[in-house]
Amino acid sequence: MNHKPELLAPAGNIESFFGAIQSGADAVYLGLKKFSARATAANFTIDELATLMPFAHKRGVRIYIALNSQIVSNQVPQLLDTLNSLASLKPDALIVQDAGIFHLARRWFPGFKLHASTLTAAHNTAGVNALQAIGAGRVVLARELNLEEIEKICQGTKAELEIFIHGALCYSYSGLCLTSSFRGGRSGLSGECVQPCRLKFRQGNKEGFFLSCNDLCALSLIPRLKRLRIAAFKIEGRMKPAAWVANVVKAYRLVLDAESGDEEQQALIKAQELIAQAPSRRLSSGHFDQTGAGQILAPHRSGSSGAWSATVKSVLPNRVLIDLRSPIAKGDRLRPESSIGREQEAFTVSQLFDGAGKSILSAQTGAQVYLACSKPLHSGDRLFKVGTRSESAAAIWKTIREEVPAGVRQKSKFPHRQKILDDLEKPVQAQTRQNETLIVKVDSGNDLAQALRSSAAMVLLSATANNLERIAKQKFSPSQMKKFGLSLPAVIFEKEIEYFRAAVGWFIKKGFLLWEINNWGHFDLTGQGRGVRLIAGSRLNLRNSAAFAQAEELGCRQSVVSLEITKEELKELAQKRFSAGLVLTVYCRPPLFTSRLVPTLHQDRPFLSPRNDVYHMIKKTGRVEIYADMPVSWLEQLPVLRSFGYSNFLIDFSESPAKRPDSLQAALRGFAASRSPASYSLFNFERRP
Repeated sequence: MNHKPELLAPAGNIESFFGAIQSGADAVYLGLKKFSARATAANFTIDELATLMPFAHKRGVRIYIALNSQIVSNQVPQLLDTLNSLASLKPDALIVQDAGIFHLARRWFPGFKLHASTLTAAHNTAGVNALQAIGAGRVVLARELNLEEIEKICQGTKAELEIFIHGALCYSYSGLCLTSSFRGGRSGLSGECVQPCRLKFRQGNKEGFFLSCNDLCALSLIPRLKRLRIAAFKIEGRMKPAAWVANVVKAYRLVLDAESGDEEQQALIKAQELIAQAPSRRLSSGHFDQTGAGQILAPHRSGSSGAWSATVKSVLPNRVLIDLRSPIAKGDRLRPESSIGREQEAFTVSQLFDGAGKSILSAQTGAQVYLACSKPLHSGDRLFKVGTRSESAAAIWKTIREEVPAGVRQKSKFPHRQKILDDLEKPVQAQTRQNETLIVKVDSGNDLAQALRSSAAMVLLSATANNLERIAKQKFSPSQMKKFGLSLPAVIFEKEIEYFRAAVGWFIKKGFLLWEINNWGHFDLTGQGRGVRLIAGSRLNLRNSAAFAQAEELGCRQSVVSLEITKEELKELAQKRFSAGLVLTVYCRPPLFTSRLVPTLHQDRPFLSPRNDVYHMIKKTGRVEIYADMPVSWLEQLPVLRSFGYSNFLIDFSESPAKRPDSLQAALRGFAASRSPASYSLFNFERRP
């Protein structure tokens, strides 16, 4: 008998919430006004949730709260109050990415069931095992996995597993994308991604949407996926309108409920008809099919979702003239897209006028009509239909509140808040300045030799398979062994896990005890063996005291803070308990995108965004990395950082485009002189958190 996973639907507003339940969802995930990785959705208040929870539970529908944004240090007090309020409401689970929430929930709110968000980048058995060990009852797997990898993870782990089966795809691994934050301070980890991968890029005379992904549709794969040990099938779409959510839920409900054989085939046919009524980008099987990965990227197509329904011909005061490619009507939802691929927020068609200025209810393909619109549209903008009129929010709330007249009472301020804050964030006592520690991280043999000769207190080498094989044959002096360590790669494919597990064990036995952790799965590989020294790397995205406490609990003596952190945050953190163990990256070239998808671009030539931001691509085994044209440098900020009290600094030369104009020697000289190269980025240093 086939296993029937839970069908999990998105709800970014009350209309989608109601539509998902009415259409047969087993569970709904939604976000609050704060701490959601879809910050631009309408989302919900605690008071609204107090009413929605009993309404859903009465129908046997579970509610999962997406508390899945990165937590900034000054948000911890408000986070504690939010967790306290949610604890009294008893949601069925919290979806979490931040290590600090895992830490706080286990100690102070043990009643919560925690689901590890896809933003934790769990892409192998080790990742699932490690997340389960810190409290995840369910792990949402990375969307970049193929069916064979998912099957192996199902066989090799015991935690509940959840996979995405429909909706938008990101070019980069979720949790490993820095582009939106780097270019404009809008972090995808905090739910503010401006979708830079959807833009039209150019390389030489060639233009295209080279990084824009088609949407995922696993409808035809459901019969096979049902046979795996998967707890939930998840639909992406908290920014989607209610009609879209309802149609997609109905489609997958049909196939999930169908018996195998002819009934299943008939259900697939009907389901595909429903999917056709849910506007989307071109549909693909995503990463599930290893041979179909090329279907994901479509550089000749716009990245906007929905059906291209109209083009703006001219803009008048309070009205725009549009040329229709398909019918539209009052109540339709339209999303504008500029000529360079920049999406804007969708709006509802409130008024339509014919050429004579007469108000009309609808218009057909080929017509030119006027549209009342307060949005800042421009000639040439394309309008994509993303939904149609649905029942009003007011009417839905009226229906729900008639059934649930008084919501569940919830607590607000957490009574133990100050005790926790005192423990996590108590100011450090005045103390003698620590000796300054410089860590250098490299990827090549030449840089390694130079780093070992330098004054660096620690030298980390990227633990690629090639480097591990080479280092296994190399002899180190006792002084070199004392400061030498290995940095595990952020992405280790499932087929490589046993190799890395054996290699890590071999090196530890040989006395290589210093390791940098760059994915939660690395804790499963290194364990917490006697004498092993662990450093939490920047890819763990640690940015608050509770997250640093979690890393310390797992054996990390030091933590490299998130590359997205700001000066204002650093100034505040410098006075807290964990400040002595924090490491600041003062020079690096981080990959902005890390992907399994190879775009139709030349590796040895730069490519440009619409505003002439320059990018470089490098192909590595099994993945692609895309970099900015300049390093991140805080070298000139060293006097400021030292004045805050920081004394641990990292120069990271382990990641870069194929050809880089700078050198490790120049970076070391810059560190000694507090001088940056001619062209550099401060990343988010001067931005507000």
